[in-house]
Amino acid sequence: MENKEKNQVSQLRTRAMEKAPPKRRTAWPIVQLFLRVLWGTLGSILWTFFPFWRSSLLRLFGATIGKGCSFDRTVQITIPWNLIIGNDCHFADHCILYALGTITLGDRVRVDTRAHLCAGSHDMKDTTFPLLRPPITIGDDSFIGVDAYIAPSVVLGTHTIVHPRASVYGDFDGSEELQGNPAKAIG
Repeated sequence: MENKEKNQVSQLRTRAMEKAPPKRRTAWPIVQLFLRVLWGTLGSILWTFFPFWRSSLLRLFGATIGKGCSFDRTVQITIPWNLIIGNDCHFADHCILYALGTITLGDRVRVDTRAHLCAGSHDMKDTTFPLLRPPITIGDDSFIGVDAYIAPSVVLGTHTIVHPRASVYGDFDGSEELQGNPAKAIG
């Protein structure tokens, strides 16, 4: 009986969407849109040709960056003013910091090649798909492995190791090794 009701609700939503598709509006104020364009153009050029200025460039765009951090040229950062990064952090080739929401990293965090920290999503239950910006927090001395995925709202404690290709969707206390999809503590 419950399945039948869900199907009916789904069919009603589909018909409503076909008759009058929801109007989408940008979730970004005009100032932030301007800053995103500036970051995507001028910031991108400076990022590529002046590697020793990368931390300073992120600070210029509003990020909080500790001392001794290094960023590979191919690191992708969506919104730098949503980054809070501790000291001595390292970001390898092609990692993605999708910082629609705040991404906070402790000291000595390593983010390996193609790892994806995703602090943004949409509400899939709402037909207008509003933007969600839940934060991500990763504790000191943690390691995010090759091609790992950290989902929105995740909090990882200190000394957490995320193995390659793991997908983390929930919170974990410190001193754990995570593996699999969805990631589970091992050993």
